[in-house]
Amino acid sequence: MTMERRNLTRPAEIRAEGDAITMRGYAYRFHELSLDLGGFRERIIPGAGADALRANDVIATYNHSNDHALGRMSSGTLRAGEDAEGGWYEIDLPNTTTGRDLAELLKRGDVRGSSFTFRVNADGQRVHPDLDEESGLPIREITSMDVVELGPVLNPAYPTTDASLSRSIALSLGIGQALTLPPSAAPFHPARDLVRALTKGGVQ
Repeated sequence: MTMERRNLTRPAEIRAEGDAITMRGYAYRFHELSLDLGGFRERIIPGAGADALRANDVIATYNHSNDHALGRMSSGTLRAGEDAEGGWYEIDLPNTTTGRDLAELLKRGDVRGSSFTFRVNADGQRVHPDLDEESGLPIREITSMDVVELGPVLNPAYPTTDASLSRSIALSLGIGQALTLPPSAAPFHPARDLVRALTKGGVQ
């Protein structure tokens, strides 16, 4: 499955106890719609990442960089799980240049969001039967995902996925049939083609 990444604009909290500095944030929130991810919008369903956050040796980084490691589940410096709002995480920031710099950026309010990296599990996605009222786009719902990395990021805006990622997701959802039509055929329209797929039973 394709590795995917999502960013969330939500402020992270920080607290200090002696020399120890701990930050807490949400990697994702339930039921919140993403922006247009290349022909569809997306929301995460409660419980989607719970098993992964319990079982995986998830790592925490700053800005998704392995050169800026912050914590790890197996070492106890990262704790994560799901509550009623979404997928939360808590990191005991390291006494490193990255950890100290991040603590200062959090205090100043320069770092305001979080992000996570995941794969959708088999049968872990579905298309909502109704199109998004605001955009007219199909809504992809994530019901089961394998979270492997998370942490604070400087620019927490949902990115528009590139063409190859958008195509692969569209095809896996069954909304990309028109991508293979000849030039004389009608242009690709995700909402229209989703309705066609649903009518023909092509989307599970």
